[in-house]
Amino acid sequence: MSRDPFERYEAKPFFGSSHTWAFKHLESIQENSVVLDIGPGSGIAGQFLKDRGVERRCAVEIDPNTREKLAPLYERITPSVEELPQEISFDCVLLLDVLEHMANPFEFLTRLEPRLASDALVLISVPNITHLAIRLMMAFGYFEYMERGPLDRTHLQFFSRRRFHQLLRALPQSAVIETSGTIEPLELILPRYLTDNRAFHTFSRARLQLMKLWPSLLAYQHVALLKIQKD
Repeated sequence: MSRDPFERYEAKPFFGSSHTWAFKHLESIQENSVVLDIGPGSGIAGQFLKDRGVERRCAVEIDPNTREKLAPLYERITPSVEELPQEISFDCVLLLDVLEHMANPFEFLTRLEPRLASDALVLISVPNITHLAIRLMMAFGYFEYMERGPLDRTHLQFFSRRRFHQLLRALPQSAVIETSGTIEPLELILPRYLTDNRAFHTFSRARLQLMKLWPSLLAYQHVALLKIQKD
């Protein structure tokens, strides 16, 4: 039985994850900022912003059950950006693991740009289809969709590092502040006694450093921070 996004997309508040990377940048968001969370999943980013005192939180979520569950976290939550009031311009937009679910993410970013305030921050993460594990699978003739991860069965788009950088250019009025990657959230699949110790934390730090050396091969997700620069 298919689960809604609130249940399927678990929070990843782990070292080296996209959520931890995003939180690092969201710590500097001013309390009076207007933030748009597109594809909020389990609502972890909305809760983080609420805890930091950011009151103007909006979200876009196509699943009605998830909208209902996350409604208390957001000032407004709608099925599309177009249904949000046109007079609202956003100081920060979160696109965490959502663009791969769209039929045309390039066109979506083009439509989104007019809704962004000057100096707005845009945080993006997408899965890396050229990860080592997927390359090995395909080398042995195996390609099957899964419940989560880069081969999530609901993904409509796949991104290599090269295509990810092409995607970032779909926001021409932006400057790329940072690009990086994440490591696999092993904490979601391994028992806690294996992950909640100093040895695993050291292992995770080593994995992150190796990923930075070979992001095309070892990044679980590609991530980027952009800043809008309008005249």
